[in-house]
Amino acid sequence: QFLLEETDLGQNRAEASQRALAELNPCVAVEVHTGELSEAFLASFQVVVLTEAPLEEQLRVGDFCHAQGICFIVADTKGLAGQLFCDFGEHFVVDDVAEGDPVSVPVQHISQGNPGVVTYMRTEDSHDTLFCDGDLVTFSGVQGMTELNGQEPIPVRVLDAFRLEIGDTSSFSPYRWGGLVSQVQRPHECSHKPLCQALEEPKIQVTNPEELPRSRSLHAAFQALHAFRKERGRLPRPRAPADAERVLELARSLGAQQDPLDEDIVRAFASVSAGDLCPVAAFVGALAAQEVLK
Repeated sequence: QFLLEETDLGQNRAEASQRALAELNPCVAVEVHTGELSEAFLASFQVVVLTEAPLEEQLRVGDFCHAQGICFIVADTKGLAGQLFCDFGEHFVVDDVAEGDPVSVPVQHISQGNPGVVTYMRTEDSHDTLFCDGDLVTFSGVQGMTELNGQEPIPVRVLDAFRLEIGDTSSFSPYRWGGLVSQVQRPHECSHKPLCQALEEPKIQVTNPEELPRSRSLHAAFQALHAFRKERGRLPRPRAPADAERVLELARSLGAQQDPLDEDIVRAFASVSAGDLCPVAAFVGALAAQEVLK
């Protein structure tokens, strides 16, 4: 733990960490709470982050936060593995869907027709398609076909890397020159499931499909670890084959796996789950902190 020293052994971690944590940013008030996480206490927050909490506590706090419209995050690490869960409520608005500045490029030509076709310029070092089907665009500074200037956002269909289809321009004035076509970003509303539902229907997204069985096995292993801790009152002992086999048995029995378990992954996870590694905690903690900022 980054904020503790050897002289802090035996003290409450929150109290021992408070001074060093508060020094990181003098503009942020850091307060300590050492009592239970009662509903009255939780109700005053906009975001609640749980770490190192038993599954029963996660479910209790998660249900309360979802009902109260409080954003809820679970962040945890066990050995070399980590997990992160986010529930931002049923009406979470994303203002910047593309996570970047809207595209705005010069127009080369706009045809009269139904649909009209917009040809635009792009830089030589830009290889990706700038627009996507369904994107909304506006026009400004167009000479000739001035009817487009100031219109409400228009949906487009991408023809290729240089051309877009827009609505009916057959009745517009002929295009002469100039103008900009600009992407319009509109807020998007997302609905998040509470933890209790997410555990029943885990939706795991991976970049490489080959990683999916491993990700599902780790998801099952985390649930089995909670069951093991509830059953034995402790985490599995490091490199203890009997404890690892018991975690594997629990993982097999918890829910229906869409794919066979990667038993070696579950055993390895159980064997090191009692350990805490600063780099893993720093990585998962940074992801959780970014979700808080959202």
